[in-house]
Amino acid sequence: MSLCAVINPTAEDAYWHRVFRDEPYYEVPMAYGDYSPAYRVGYTAPLRREGSFDSLEEQLRQDWEGVKGSSRLTWPQARVAIRAAWDRVADHTHSTEDMA
Repeated sequence: MSLCAVINPTAEDAYWHRVFRDEPYYEVPMAYGDYSPAYRVGYTAPLRREGSFDSLEEQLRQDWEGVKGSSRLTWPQARVAIRAAWDRVADHTHSTEDMA
């Protein structure tokens, strides 16, 4: 199954907006606007990049630097949010494939 068929950026954004404060890496006083660019890198990267998170980390960091805008997150803070979004998409893709 194609990742394009299972990744819905609008749904992913809504999900992360709803749960970001419950994530173990969330830091007060960060707002969703600080995390959203990181989540976007994480859930869209599998559409744009091939490989594992670890093998693509430097490219993901460059992606982050290019889209972070006014986010106050440092790379280490963004990295964990990117990884969370990446893992959610990967887990969702695998579970969808398993159900097919």
